[in-house]
Amino acid sequence: MTRHRVLLLAPVLLVVLLAIMPLVVQASGSSYINRFHHNTIIVSTVPSNGDINPYGVAVVQRSLGKLVSGDILVSNFNNSSNLQGTGTTIVQISPDGTRHLFAQIDASMLPGACPGGVGLTTALVVLQRGWGMVGS
Repeated sequence: MTRHRVLLLAPVLLVVLLAIMPLVVQASGSSYINRFHHNTIIVSTVPSNGDINPYGVAVVQRSLGKLVSGDILVSNFNNSSNLQGTGTTIVQISPDGTRHLFAQIDASMLPGACPGGVGLTTALVVLQRGWGMVGS
């Protein structure tokens, strides 16, 4: 077989191999993920108002005000009724697992109307100067 033919057949063989791999794994009865049996909960992202579904995540790079370097900010996407896009809280989690409410957005306290209402998203960042920004 010439080198040119080998180079042409290599991608075809790779596709065939990738296509049959799931069948081989299924036939063997083994699963990669089944070997993980132990979950350790370090901290919950659910604040006292019951907001759930953590979406946005930002690592604090520099301590300033309430922000502590190494902590993680998490915005909750759903409210306590699990209604998507209606979460109003950001929690701050320290490396030792301590959770604090960092912010809770109250639509009645905003300087103007919030079209569509308040509902925090994945858009969450802490700027170098200490400002936290979240999408709604």
